[in-house]
Parts: sequence; C-alpha cells; structure tokens
Amino acid sequence: MTGFRSPYIFQLFTVAVLLFACKKPDSGIGLGLQPDSDVLSLVTVDTLTLNFTTVDEDSLATDEMSIGVLGTVFYPRFGTTHASIATQLRLSAPNIDFGSNAVADSVVFRMHMSGDNWGTLTPHTIEVHPLLDTLSLDSTYYSNYNPWVNDENLVDFSQGPVSIYSEGDEINGEDTVSDYLELKLKTSWGQTLIEQDTNVFSTNSNWLEYFPGIVISSTNGQGAAGVDISSGFSVVRLHYHNDLDTSFYDLQIAPLSARVNLFQHDYTTNLAVFNEPGSEHSLPGDELLYVMSGSGVKAQLEIPYLEALNDSLGEGRAVQKAELILPVDKKYYSKRYDAHDHLFILTEDADGTAIATPDQGSAAVNIDGFYDQTNGEYRFNISRTIQQILNRETGAHYGNFSPEHPVPPLHVVSSRAGISIQGVVIKGTDVEENPARLVLTLSH
Repeated sequence: MTGFRSPYIFQLFTVAVLLFACKKPDSGIGLGLQPDSDVLSLVTVDTLTLNFTTVDEDSLATDEMSIGVLGTVFYPRFGTTHASIATQLRLSAPNIDFGSNAVADSVVFRMHMSGDNWGTLTPHTIEVHPLLDTLSLDSTYYSNYNPWVNDENLVDFSQGPVSIYSEGDEINGEDTVSDYLELKLKTSWGQTLIEQDTNVFSTNSNWLEYFPGIVISSTNGQGAAGVDISSGFSVVRLHYHNDLDTSFYDLQIAPLSARVNLFQHDYTTNLAVFNEPGSEHSLPGDELLYVMSGSGVKAQLEIPYLEALNDSLGEGRAVQKAELILPVDKKYYSKRYDAHDHLFILTEDADGTAIATPDQGSAAVNIDGFYDQTNGEYRFNISRTIQQILNRETGAHYGNFSPEHPVPPLHVVSSRAGISIQGVVIKGTDVEENPARLVLTLSH
C-alpha cells in the first residue's frame, strides 16, 4: 500500500517541496501532489493513504419496508443468508359477520410477488407460524429481531414445496396480470377464526390483540424472492359458506401493518470470523473489501492524512473534485450473483449513528455510486464531504464534521440493504492492478 511512511513533520516538508518543485512524488510517500500542466493553480492528489476495513454492519432497521425477502441464498465468497418476514395481518373490513352455521371451506395465503429474485432458485418448503410477540407500527425493529412464535405451522399438511420464482406483474393488453404465490393453510385454523366472538373482528385493535401476526419462513430450498408487503395485495383469504351464501374474507398485509424483514448470515472463507460472537470483528482491506445487504458487512474507510493538505496548500485551497473509485473483483461471479446496481456512502454523527454524507444528502450533487459494468467499478463524487473535512480545522464552515470531534469514518453500504440478498467483493488498496483509490483535484 502506498502511504505515509515518515513522521508527520517530514510528510509536510516533503509535500511542500513537491508542490514548489512541480514534480510528481515518489509512490512510496503517502501524499503526492501533481500540478496540472495547463492550469498551474490545480493539483491532483492520487496517493493519499486509504485505510479500508470490512466490518460488521451496525443494527439495520428493516421495519415498514415495501418488499419482504423470503428464502435462502448461498452467495459465492460470502456464505449463506436466510431471510424471513414477520408481519401483522389486518382486517380488510371491520365487523365481519360470517352468517348462520358458517363453515370454512379453505384458507389460501396469496403472496403478491415483487419480481425480485436472488440466487439459484429451487422449490421451497414454506412455513407460517403465528406470532406470540406483539408488533407495533410505532416501534423500530431490526434485521436480527428474533420474534417469539407459536410452534404450530399454519400451512396445511398437504401443501408440498412450491416455486418462489417471481416474475412480477405483467401487462397483458390493457390488463395487469398479477404474480402470486399461493399456499394452502389449514382449514381447521380458518374454522377457529369463524367461531371467534364477533367482537374480535370489530376493530383492528381487537383483532391484533387476539392474533398479533405471522412469521413466514423457508425451511428448505435455495434462492430467495421478493414479496409485496405494503400494498394490501398480499392476503390470507378465508373461503366459507353459511346457510344462505358462499363468500370469502381477506386478512391483509396492508400499508398499516407493522412488518419487519429478518436476516441471518452464516459466513464462509475469509468472512467466517464474523460468525463468532461479538461485534468488534474486522478484516483489513489491503486486498479485498466486502459489502453484503441484510445487515451483513460493509466497507469502512478512514483517510488519516487528508488534513495535511491544509498545511501544504493553505486555507485558500478548494476541492474541485473528489472521486472515490472502487473496482470490483469479478472472480466467481455470474449473472445470478451480479454486483449491486448501486452503493451508498454514509458517515457518522458525534454519537456514532449512521447519517448521509454531505454529498449523499444533497439533491444538488450527483454522487453516482452506480455500478459501471463496462469498467467493472463504482465511482463516487464525494467533493463536498472532503471539502467539509478540510474546512473543519480552518475556521470555515465545517458542516457535518465538527472540529470538536475526530473525523468519523465513511461507510460503503448496499443501497437496498433491507430488501435484498446481494453482495459484492471490491479490490483493496494493495492490489497491483486497478486498486481502490481516491483521486482529488484541488485549486489553491
């Protein structure tokens, strides 16, 4: 890794000499400034030390998502991720009257599929267990939430493995053909619902007190798919008849349903250290960096000698462009296990809470972060972030970076962290060909 190898004073002296001599610094020195040949007031810095590590993702809030993730994916170079869904079922209408001598004919769980798929898909054995814990729409739930459930599986014994492959809704002429996964639930459970006191169905509060919700999980099968858990189209449909009629009644996964995506990771190879208890694990990023969704792992970046630029260039320096380039290591990847379409960069506040960077949080800045398939890399425009870090010691506006606190690290994370199973391996800073790097263009 190229970087600062000398004491701080010597580094500043070296930088100053290089600036006035207008020569590109030796690659063994951590800070190199190369003047632009045409515009002498511009310098390019491309050899700053970058301290990258792969670390555990902090607790990730995965409640009130629009898409639920269901299934199990073995992801090359990462390991196995299991995904399940905990959710409330809400009344489609209050005060249902099932009529005289009502009898349950069947109960079908119709899951509206989102069209998202991950991994190599095989048939799945799905279980649905009643929640014993109470979910609340006003509470925050995290991906590692472990709800208390009833041991009874509501899926009927006759229901075999099912395909969870999802194509999403299709437009057929002027009509929309919806994609559903249907599971047969126990008719006896449906009859139990019919026989409840009518007060249970008078309000959602009464209903949820009686039946807090369900956990949907896969116990066998490979691959995962997305389930619509926000529109109200995913329903448990109870078909019944009475003395006068035949009808059905829906219990919905509705917009007001408290719901949470649950993820469990079983890492392999280099990442196996993250299976051990505790949360202080990390891997050096000199060769490889890892980013995994579902509260998996993320790449953490610190730039220890960035503020030395203030001493070299003076207070009048300005960041014209700061581009973080993260090339992807494509070994073992296929279309089924492709890289993320988009990554985010976050930082931390003084309490260590993840927040957007000045660039990520600005509508005026195109931070990019989209995967460039041609070049096999991600590029991020973090000019405002770098400028605010430099400004914090000079008395100028320092934005998110207070001079009273150390500069927080930057975090490279999945843009669909709570609604996907996807990982990407990024080249580190010490690889010979096309390493991770930060390229700065500054005026002074």
